[in-house]
Amino acid sequence: MNSRFYVHFAALATVAVLLAGCSGSADGDKSVAGNPLQLRVVGSMVDGTCTAPTLKSDGPASACNTAGTTKYELGKSLGTITPTSVALSADQGSTHSIVLEFNAADTSRLSTASGTAMNKNLAILLDGRVLSAPLVNAQITSSPLTLAFSTAAEAKQTVTALSASGTP
Repeated sequence: MNSRFYVHFAALATVAVLLAGCSGSADGDKSVAGNPLQLRVVGSMVDGTCTAPTLKSDGPASACNTAGTTKYELGKSLGTITPTSVALSADQGSTHSIVLEFNAADTSRLSTASGTAMNKNLAILLDGRVLSAPLVNAQITSSPLTLAFSTAAEAKQTVTALSASGTP
């Protein structure tokens, strides 16, 4: 498996611990509402070139990660959540992280989905592609959520993608 996967994997394995203590965006980092994210349990994943089409259905299906380097077999949709804000982490030493905040209803959906995915990978999809698929070690019951990436550039690119206007 590629190192990016392991970074995502490890990052959200510790999310339950980080959730309560994460700070918002740094001064100068604009915090904006994000695009919807779909949640699905991962059945399997295989590293290598992925050519699966962009996922458009709510049923079980195959999907690629955003880089097209991993193919995921996913269960049916567990729902969508839409961040109320998306920002680079302001925590010192977290230049590779982003912070997503959710309203109460979406935090509840995330809690239900993460409970369903306990000890499994939970795929977080943006525009039909897997953004991250961390192993869920503990149910996520509060907001904000921190996602870690392998590079600062990848974190910035993800903030841009999440903050961009929705596709028609």
